[in-house]
Amino acid sequence: MLSAIAARKAVQAARQNSITLEKETAAAQAPIEMTLKVKPSSKRKSSTQDLNSSKRKKQEKRTPAKSPRSFAEEDSFRTQEDVIVIDSDEESLPEDMSTQNLTTSRSRWSPSIPLHDSSDEEPAISFEIPPTTVAPNNEAGTSDILSTFHPTPDQNIFFLQPAEVSSLHLEGDVHHHATVIALRPEETLCLLGTYTFSVLQGSITLSGVTLPSSPRNYRVFASRSAPLPVLEGVDSSGAIPDVHKLPSVMHSVISTPVTLVLLQELRSGVEGLGGVCRTFDGVFEPSRWQKSSIAPLKLSGVHMVLSQTKDIQVFELPVSWRRALSLKSPGNNTSIHLVKGPKKSGKSTFSRTLVNTLLSQYQKVAYLECDLGQSEFTPGGMVALNVLSTPLFGPPFTHPTLPHSAHYIGSTTPRSSPSLYLAAVQAILDTYRSDIQTPAISWRTSNADTRISDFIPLVINTMGWNKGLGADLTLKLQTMIEPTDIYEIETPFDPAWPAPTPRDAYIGPSSHPAKIHLLKPVPASTLSTSYSAADYRSLSIMSYFHAVFPSSIPPADELPQTTALAWHTSLPLCALPPFEVDCARSFDKVLLTGAGTEDVVPSEIGRVLNGALIALVSYTPGTIDLDLGSDTSALRIPYTQGLEVPSPASSRCLGLALIRSVSPLEPQTQMHVLTPLPPKILSEGRILVKGELELPIWGMLDHREGGEMAGVENGKVPFLQWGKGEGVGGERRRIRRNLMRRAQM
Repeated sequence: MLSAIAARKAVQAARQNSITLEKETAAAQAPIEMTLKVKPSSKRKSSTQDLNSSKRKKQEKRTPAKSPRSFAEEDSFRTQEDVIVIDSDEESLPEDMSTQNLTTSRSRWSPSIPLHDSSDEEPAISFEIPPTTVAPNNEAGTSDILSTFHPTPDQNIFFLQPAEVSSLHLEGDVHHHATVIALRPEETLCLLGTYTFSVLQGSITLSGVTLPSSPRNYRVFASRSAPLPVLEGVDSSGAIPDVHKLPSVMHSVISTPVTLVLLQELRSGVEGLGGVCRTFDGVFEPSRWQKSSIAPLKLSGVHMVLSQTKDIQVFELPVSWRRALSLKSPGNNTSIHLVKGPKKSGKSTFSRTLVNTLLSQYQKVAYLECDLGQSEFTPGGMVALNVLSTPLFGPPFTHPTLPHSAHYIGSTTPRSSPSLYLAAVQAILDTYRSDIQTPAISWRTSNADTRISDFIPLVINTMGWNKGLGADLTLKLQTMIEPTDIYEIETPFDPAWPAPTPRDAYIGPSSHPAKIHLLKPVPASTLSTSYSAADYRSLSIMSYFHAVFPSSIPPADELPQTTALAWHTSLPLCALPPFEVDCARSFDKVLLTGAGTEDVVPSEIGRVLNGALIALVSYTPGTIDLDLGSDTSALRIPYTQGLEVPSPASSRCLGLALIRSVSPLEPQTQMHVLTPLPPKILSEGRILVKGELELPIWGMLDHREGGEMAGVENGKVPFLQWGKGEGVGGERRRIRRNLMRRAQM
């Protein structure tokens, strides 16, 4: 024991000598002013410490000092100069403390940093340091420039009358007022709103795609709920044949190296979806952060955004994406592109950009949607194949499209029915290879269009579920599809887990290795804090039911693209005139799919279908057992408990419908049905399938002014309640599915 005390004294003496040298050195230098504060980590701990300190003071006054033993000496640990004594009443530190201890100051809070446990006994130490200069963030007042184009009438911006626009012989209905802008090379213009444009001279880039001059008319939906596209001039080579018919005031500009772009209003009614789904109210209008950065273009609903603010995000093409788009495999006889990656990494955005890039080489591109939760052209819950002929410049809810072939899964994830999911993808691949990949008739829109028309490439967008069962399903899809190009968005590396194993090149059954393109994920979007995945799904469903699809299809087009051109949002779904359908005569079978649906007895099928989202399915006669028994003959609804959905190889989903009401009177066969599908294809849907998808709450409300819904006040509408639920079972069920082993991550 004495040897230990002697050693401690020696260490203390050596440390005091070093402190004396540091004092002499610090005295020769300029003093550094700083204030040191000792703060408790929480209020609760502070009150406890103060109480204990006061008790100790009283005990020290009442208890007489005891004489130390012969071998006891003063605790040298408490007399050290570089130690903070927590139990001390003094809250000051030695003046000769080294400045390198400033690194222990409390940093700014971050959600990625774990919070300190409140049971910690050590108080947090913070230093008051003079403020330093920090680079400003991209917020209002300190934003980046988005539009370098400065409009000057009769110099770089011109306004045309309807007769002057008609003389240019552009495609589509463009016989109204227009604005022509002249962009110099690398000059940018960011617009917010809905508009159409045509490139009259030169070429531009938009959303990572270069568009040359042509009479084609492009539709753009620039919403604050998605990254805004930016027009950028490239060069002035090339022009449409009738460019010389522009007004004489523009002839001097035509001869200069500028790109001429014609802008027009787009009156589609898509802005009304913000009134239906209030989460997206006003997304096509500038917010209060952009009120001071708007320049008039004399186009209703089109706003020029000069600088970036904190409530918008601009589309930027990463370097790895640009490199991958330029290095894709040449499509000779096969061109299949598979896109995969984790959630919120930019798969849908890259797939949309890839489609636009391929449309510059091919007249048509096929798109296979395998993401049940975030579909691009249809509401969620179905695997769909679309054939596209026009580029996509807008978020998914702005281009709902009737699929060429689709199969209804009935859920936003294939977790409950993985075999049905794989069978649906296989059936669509067979349809693509037999009917679409090499069409029998080669169509060419015009002799001036030199794009490939005798071959149609395929783009596949996979789901973001890349762990456990989801990873196995994606691997099976990859083996089934045999892609020529795989675009894999890398998963952000987490240092807490081991590094992923190196990936080997994929070898398909044809022994031709696919070219793998590794892509960087897009940075975290500022829009994710305002809009969730559930919000986008709700908006997609509401956009689908309010959409107006074209009733006529060009007869010369073998594979048409049936995309909605307008939206009717003046009336809510509860006020739209429905189809009155006799279920016993219109449908051969009513089926339920999803977890727990096998327990629904025939006597309750009327209540299940009332207010349900259903899929209209066509099937090959003779491939399904109708099995009309005595139970169904009593109700007249052709439902059989526990019957599985028809095989995807012999059926096809036409679209979705809403059963707004079921007749409460016997035999309960009369239904009111809402669907945006054209009437001529409704007769093909002979099977009604209900899955796990439900109508969003926005679809049950009356968004018209007046505070009523179907003649009932909003506060008295039955079965609808805002806010926290009441009663047993009113709270939302919380299910944890993230308990996995490290090997499964």
